Amino acid sequence: MQTEFDLIIIGAGCAGLSLGLQLASLQAKAPRTLLLEPRTSYENDRTWCFWGDEHAPFAQLAKHTWQRFSVNNGVSRALVDCSTTPYRLLTAADFYTKAVRMIASNPAMDLKTGISLTAEPSLSQGRWHLDTTGGSFSANAVVDTRPLPTQKLSDTTLWQSFLGCELEFQEPRFDPASAQLMDFYPASQAFVGFNYVLPVSTTRALVEFTVFASKIYDQAELVSYLDAQVEKLADGRPYQRLRNEYGLIPMGVGKPKGTVKPKDTVKPTEQHSSYVRVGLTAGAARPATGYAFQRIQRWALACKQSLQKNGLPVGHQPDSFVIRQMDAIFLNVLRHHPELGPELFMRLFSKVSSEKLIRFLSDQGRVSDYLAVILSLPPGLFMKSAYQVAAAR
Repeated sequence: MQTEFDLIIIGAGCAGLSLGLQLASLQAKAPRTLLLEPRTSYENDRTWCFWGDEHAPFAQLAKHTWQRFSVNNGVSRALVDCSTTPYRLLTAADFYTKAVRMIASNPAMDLKTGISLTAEPSLSQGRWHLDTTGGSFSANAVVDTRPLPTQKLSDTTLWQSFLGCELEFQEPRFDPASAQLMDFYPASQAFVGFNYVLPVSTTRALVEFTVFASKIYDQAELVSYLDAQVEKLADGRPYQRLRNEYGLIPMGVGKPKGTVKPKDTVKPTEQHSSYVRVGLTAGAARPATGYAFQRIQRWALACKQSLQKNGLPVGHQPDSFVIRQMDAIFLNVLRHHPELGPELFMRLFSKVSSEKLIRFLSDQGRVSDYLAVILSLPPGLFMKSAYQVAAAR
């Protein structure tokens, strides 16, 4: 059994497999890479959605695309045309299948499932050493995709918690040409809540209830909200639940508290360029939206290029100063005034052109897009939030 590698990727979920795919594409030039994943098998346990034309990564693998979507707050409704950059749904099953197959096709790549670390990685004589349930391994560099425990994430502005299920009806119930991106729950002092309906046929759809809140909502706390939405959609018609999914995304991650750092037997306090952390708790998700899939693909490409150039991995590219400030201000408003969430999102989707807003949400914004977003929101409220954000730094 091979135990020495150029690179070890800890965790083979979305981020780990995305990097594995990029490296596998190098064929004979791929670094010797080991991917360690604790799960024993891959299941269709989630979906990823993103806006993008046919050239966007994984656009052609998407299970369904929508040319338009709606946003509704109970008083008004916005129908948004996104035909130039359709909204796309990628299933975990399709992504996992492609990634595992591509990685297995390259002799330099080794994906081991059912393997967990038994101790934190340590650096000795220029190489990282990992003890696992499947043996001991070493590498020149490590990419660690493990999420930090929630209790170690201090100052996270908001948490996005969601619970969803895939439904199949016996008769037509949906319009597969239009997605319901946000159907807001009545204004609440506790959270910004909304229903999310993505029809993939006239009889089948993914239905989710999502909350943005200063606390984490576990699955049990979201069940009643999701069930109410499902029964409203069913309206007495028979249906079948095909699967469930639950997710938790930090929005505006603060400085980690008591972060577990890789143990270094040489210089225990020094950061090492040969060890990077990536994933949802390390900058993968856009703070104000939680969208992460395309950001992960951009990181995976950059990381591959860095490994080709100098053998060192890189983490997620920090957002621009403008994006960081705008996201921080917006999240601060939602944290202190969640009851205003439905109105604020309706302003965004009804007052900003779809092209400008989608570019902004997809990290492709131009100066004119930023200005359009700023001008669509209440100036007094956001000036006050900007002051609070600046004062807290």
